[in-house]
Amino acid sequence: MFAPKNHPETLRIVTGKSKPVSTSKIQSALQEQWDLFNSSVAKSGIENEAAKKSSPLGVQSSFQHWDPFPISIKSAKGAWMEDVDGRKVLDLSMGFGAMLAGHLNPVVVEEVKKMLEIGTLFVTPSPQTRDAAERICRRFGLDQVRFTNSGTESTMYAIRTARGFTGRNGVVKLEGGYHGSYDALSVSVKPLID
Repeated sequence: MFAPKNHPETLRIVTGKSKPVSTSKIQSALQEQWDLFNSSVAKSGIENEAAKKSSPLGVQSSFQHWDPFPISIKSAKGAWMEDVDGRKVLDLSMGFGAMLAGHLNPVVVEEVKKMLEIGTLFVTPSPQTRDAAERICRRFGLDQVRFTNSGTESTMYAIRTARGFTGRNGVVKLEGGYHGSYDALSVSVKPLID
């Protein structure tokens, strides 16, 4: 429910008597937060430095790298992750949707164990793939589905299909949005804040 226009809870009037914000105060507050970050996740910084020896930027996808370094996660269960510094953090990304059932969901863990007994990567059609496709089609009212290896592949196929269907080449992309490593969308993923 939204408050009506000009409601006292949402209306804020800046009077002519307001003072400009001090740039030095902003810089001081930012530095305080950077210091807090660096002291809270020091082990993540150490982990990132070690990972840089075997991986560019110390990550497997450039999207995972943030200044000054990414937080390194050692385990997760449900919607919560634990970083190498021992902090519990809420996973608001959930693997970009791949983990919507949660990390280590008992039902998923049991099904994965079953699949490990019979094999997981056939690179040919299988009854398991057909069954999964049929279940998804029934659940979401779809005619057909195509499984891919990654979100990047999914995005690439979706754009290819849209271009073929519409006859247009242009694609609208959100500023700052990450859509995998597909070249056509690997622009303005991390724009400068200013």
